[in-house]
Amino acid sequence: MKKKSQSLMSKYSEKPMKRKKSSSSTDYSDLPIMASYEQRYKGGMSKEITETKPAPTLDDKIAKRESLKKPKKEEIEAPKKVSVEINGNPYLLGCTAEISESRIRKIAALANEILLDTKEANPGLTNTKINALALIDACDRILSLKDENSNMKTELMYFQHKINIEEENSKSEPTPMEILANEIQN
Repeated sequence: MKKKSQSLMSKYSEKPMKRKKSSSSTDYSDLPIMASYEQRYKGGMSKEITETKPAPTLDDKIAKRESLKKPKKEEIEAPKKVSVEINGNPYLLGCTAEISESRIRKIAALANEILLDTKEANPGLTNTKINALALIDACDRILSLKDENSNMKTELMYFQHKINIEEENSKSEPTPMEILANEIQN
C-alpha cells in the first residue's frame, strides 16, 4: 500500500531529506532548512528584537544586585501580635496597618459572644458542634444585616427620587401675581 501523503519534512523543506548513514561526526550542513527567520512585524515588536541594548554600567549592575537581595529584618515590618481569648482558648492574632488592634479585639469579642450564646442555648453539645452552630448563627446575622442594608438602600433611593421630583415641581413658572410683585419690588 502506497502512502498518498508526504512526510512533514519533505512537505515543508526546500529540498528533500536525505538519509545519511550514522557516523561519529555529525554534519548538519546537508540537512534541509526547516524554518527561516523573516521580519514580519513593522511595529514595536521588531524594533525591540532588532535594537541593540547598551551594555549595562557598573552602577546598573550594582543597583540590580541590591534590588535582588533580601531585605534586612529591620526593613521588614512584622505585624503586631494581639492576644485575645475566644471561648476560653487564647489566640495570638496579627494586626497590620489595614486592621487595627482595637478592631481585632472587637471582632474577637463578637466571636466570643456568639460562641458563648450558642453554648448557653445548647449545653449538652461538644465544642465542635457548638463551633459549627456558632458559625451558622454568625452567617445568619450577616445575611440579616445584608438584607437590612439592601432595604435601607432601596428606601434611600426612593426618598432621593421623591425629593428630586418635589424640587422639580417646586420650580414651576411664577404666577401672574408673583410676576407683578417682583416688578414692583425692582
